Amino acid sequence: MRPYLLMPLMLLAASSLSACDYSDKDVHVDIDNYISIHSGSIAVHAPNRPDADISAAGDLSIAGKSVTVSPTQRDLLKHYYTTALTLRDHGIATGEAGAAVAGKALSSVAAGLASGNTDKIDAEVNASAAKVTAKAALICDDLAEIRSTQQTLAGQLEVMRPYALIKADEADRCRAGLDKANHSSTAH
Repeated sequence: MRPYLLMPLMLLAASSLSACDYSDKDVHVDIDNYISIHSGSIAVHAPNRPDADISAAGDLSIAGKSVTVSPTQRDLLKHYYTTALTLRDHGIATGEAGAAVAGKALSSVAAGLASGNTDKIDAEVNASAAKVTAKAALICDDLAEIRSTQQTLAGQLEVMRPYALIKADEADRCRAGLDKANHSSTAH
């Protein structure tokens, strides 16, 4: 089967993300189940540990108990929080872009088949898919940034060490996955 016929099916899965109501943006950010975002705070998960909750103000609590932090640590916690929100927002934008590409792919295929001019289908779909890839690349960048902040936090705040679970190669694997997906969608 031609890639332009598979692309709409793959992207329809992404369209479910854009169909959801994100008005309160209280969604789960799945980084191998490391982080959840809830109203006004994020929860960082670690196996066999209570969640570490970080607020927008950089407040940290573990198992419901406040942890005293220095101003520098508070700034790092704020950065961790905002990077997690940015990652979530980029994920939502990528899902919405995927839905738009799915629609474009379906209309391009239908128009191409109806007119008998199928030569333009690949180019149109691939151009639209490149926009999704660009948005998805931002997620990889966010992942690298949150991992860097995680490592700095773990070095400065001992209670955060067990929560430093995002691996060094995860952003690279994210980018490699994009490269592989991009290559397979353009290969015939």
